[in-house]
Amino acid sequence: MNALKRLAGLALASSALLAACLPEGMQVPQDPMLAFLERKSGQIAYVGRDANIYVVDQGGRSPTALTDDAVVPEQEGGRFHVYHLPAWSRDSARLAFVGLSGQGGDATSDLYIADVEVEGASTSVYRSALELPYFLNWSPDNATVGFLSTSGSNTTQILQTAASGRDRLIVDAGAPYYWSWAPDGSAMIVHTADPAAQGVGDRVAFLTLHDEVAEVGLDFTAGSFQAPAWSPDGNYILVAESSEDSSTDLVLLDSAGARLRSLAQLDGDVAFAWSFDSQLLAYIAGDGSPEVGTLGPLHVLDLDTTKEHIESRPVFAFFWSPDGREVAYFVPQRAAGQAETEEQPSDLILELNVLDVDSGESRVLLTFRPSNQFGEILPVFDQYHQSATIWSPDSNNIVLSFLDSESQPGIAVVAASGSLEPRYLAEGVLAFWSWK
Repeated sequence: MNALKRLAGLALASSALLAACLPEGMQVPQDPMLAFLERKSGQIAYVGRDANIYVVDQGGRSPTALTDDAVVPEQEGGRFHVYHLPAWSRDSARLAFVGLSGQGGDATSDLYIADVEVEGASTSVYRSALELPYFLNWSPDNATVGFLSTSGSNTTQILQTAASGRDRLIVDAGAPYYWSWAPDGSAMIVHTADPAAQGVGDRVAFLTLHDEVAEVGLDFTAGSFQAPAWSPDGNYILVAESSEDSSTDLVLLDSAGARLRSLAQLDGDVAFAWSFDSQLLAYIAGDGSPEVGTLGPLHVLDLDTTKEHIESRPVFAFFWSPDGREVAYFVPQRAAGQAETEEQPSDLILELNVLDVDSGESRVLLTFRPSNQFGEILPVFDQYHQSATIWSPDSNNIVLSFLDSESQPGIAVVAASGSLEPRYLAEGVLAFWSWK
């Protein structure tokens, strides 16, 4: 055993030394032993190509199948039973995911909660033949799963909560709908609109969740943004307000909703997220409306010093590292909808970069094609940033859901240092790392 430990230490030290000596932009091919010997951090949940849910560590060894009965339809109108949208609880002990089963246009949806340490311990906490859950976000106290679903009429979106041993709670409705949990899980701040209320404008409000839902509205005109963001420490809230000159103010509120100050005045839309220590915030300043995602320069702002870093190229989405020292961000190389050629099909191609906040310098990790499922969440990354992460808990690695040269989906682990080649992990369409 001591010899094995010495071998592991030697392999890891050699890889680290070689990576440190590399010229900028070069990568070391991954030693297969590294996947077995490196220190593991958290677990990765992913949707396999077979539409089942799996959990695995970053080495890719012996994935645990949380489901094994998925059926992918062989032809249009055939029977199906598929799973998607894995979402980790904040303590990383449980995983929520959605199941969809039926045939043709008839479908029944289930919201499942699984104890990842207990084999076969998956429980359906919600079922409907009319409403389809499509976004999951655990409460910070790990007590309930908040989720958005379609409505039977498909005219609005329903915000609900569910948990094992509890009846589901219908919280609110609107379209489109975005929300942020209070850090203690007792309340939310929501941003939505009523499709039937023409010309009334968006609604930004606090919802308190007890035996009954109580609403307190905020008295201001919402600007062009999607998801509000409660700071992880509970002290602040970020929203965007429409100014008299039709510009958009990025506004800092206290936890009671009182306006503290304007952080930036922008000409278009904005999408934002807090670092997990609540000391920094990042935002994309777009040049249009956020209906198909925000695209523009990336700003990183320190609340205390007002020090700011800017990536001037158009950024599509970003995710903070858990330690708050780096930001992974995506720069589109070619937008979907451009003319395709025989050599390169029309698709979204992204360049993954990592910004070092202290130095203000960025490094390019790789260019890739996202899987369809990963590409669909990036336009609403500001909402997903609060419910999921692509970073390992130790901030050393990033998990990506990609398409290969033959358009087959896969999952890869990418070293945030940029010094190692990506490690292929599994066949899958969407993956997220656990929080812990």
